Amino acid sequence: MKRFRDLLENIDYVSYVDAGNFPINYVNNNSKKIGADDIFVAVKGSLTDGHKYIDSAIDAGSKIIVHQDEVVKREGISYIRVRDSRKALAQVSNYLTDTPSSKINMVAVTGSNGKSTTSRLIAYLSSKLVGKSGSIGTNNALLDGEAIPTANTTPDICEINLILEKALDKGIKNMAIEASSHGLSQKRLYGVDIDYGIFTNLSEEHLDYHKTMDKYFEAKMILFDQAKTTLANIDDPYGKRAKDLYPDTITFGIYSEEADFRAENLVKDDKEISFTLKGVDFTLNTIADYEVYNTLAAASVLSLMGYPMEDIRDAVESFPGIKSRFEYIENDLGINIILDFAHTPRAFESVFKAVPNHIQKIAVFGINGDRNSEFRRLIGRTCADNDVLAVLTTDDPKFDRVEHINSEIIAGIEEGKGQYVVRKDRDKAMEYAFSHADKGAYVFLLGKGEENFIKFNGNEKTPYSERETIREVLERL
Repeated sequence: MKRFRDLLENIDYVSYVDAGNFPINYVNNNSKKIGADDIFVAVKGSLTDGHKYIDSAIDAGSKIIVHQDEVVKREGISYIRVRDSRKALAQVSNYLTDTPSSKINMVAVTGSNGKSTTSRLIAYLSSKLVGKSGSIGTNNALLDGEAIPTANTTPDICEINLILEKALDKGIKNMAIEASSHGLSQKRLYGVDIDYGIFTNLSEEHLDYHKTMDKYFEAKMILFDQAKTTLANIDDPYGKRAKDLYPDTITFGIYSEEADFRAENLVKDDKEISFTLKGVDFTLNTIADYEVYNTLAAASVLSLMGYPMEDIRDAVESFPGIKSRFEYIENDLGINIILDFAHTPRAFESVFKAVPNHIQKIAVFGINGDRNSEFRRLIGRTCADNDVLAVLTTDDPKFDRVEHINSEIIAGIEEGKGQYVVRKDRDKAMEYAFSHADKGAYVFLLGKGEENFIKFNGNEKTPYSERETIREVLERL
């Protein structure tokens, strides 16, 4: 069993207090998850400061405390002071688990849109080409079909390493993980051995956190600093910037002739898209152009791993898709109801442009309370510019008011001379959209997807199911 003094050789520290060479079980930065002989790392977060919970961690059984700020020390407890507690958390976790990522072929996907579908597709293709595979991302981790709930899109390093240990136990050799900008900037992937890093695209999002697009891009590029091989969407302006900064980056795209992996002869027909990649014909069961980019990213990385493009194509064509990603909902109303997790201006534009201009389009959505006014204005302007009737409703107001959020969306709609209505309750918003849609129209239900909650009163989760609500509204109609 590893002990306190072993740990000192594997962590960057400023000073320490050795109250005994205590045995170490595991490590956590959540005092509620501390058990006997666990190390507690006090992390200063954006909403709370872990230093406030040191006493709670000790009372729960921790005898070793890692801290960044000066603290009042208790008798019989060992302390390690560090300059960066997030980095220390990763160092401790990687040391205690012997860095399981180094024993797995790791692919990490970052970008504003496409992370979930691309990472899940990579895992699916791996399962078809190799056998057992896994992924970590939005809502859960999937290990050879077993779902494990996760707290964030990119969980903290302690959670990641436990999942990877379980993956090794299952004999999994290929893993794909979503690398969010928050996760990267907060060092949740620090020290993870990443073989391939993929950049999909960048659009205005999370500027409440990153402040500027340049800072947001820099957070994404932490992945490129870390990955052994990097891939980028060359059609995206930030993908071009990534290629300029990291010249060895492999590129994929549709329009750029410079792309190393390019979709050529692209044809959209009814509910299918076909194209040629490296001389191999692909057909996707979707009319959403952005799915071509997701497929290019996944196919490119699998090709770099050494798998034949024909085998990749065969596996792609059996892919059932990801729930809430341009997902058609069956109904008897004669309309196309599309469930999609889109929640950024770029994602909204992508789903709207998938549908021909002459077809009526209605979108039911709200915007989270932690988005800035410019983000909300852009969402509204995107609806107006694409001739979409916006039915504004509620989506995770958190610390904001739904009325205030919607007023900022409306500013963008009115700027573009678009149309909108407001229905605060999501079921009433759906009912309005379904009953005002012409035959053959597309009604987009955006933003919630597979989330099973709405966040009112800060981050307090109230149970909610978009699918169940859709079902109830359709039954009423």
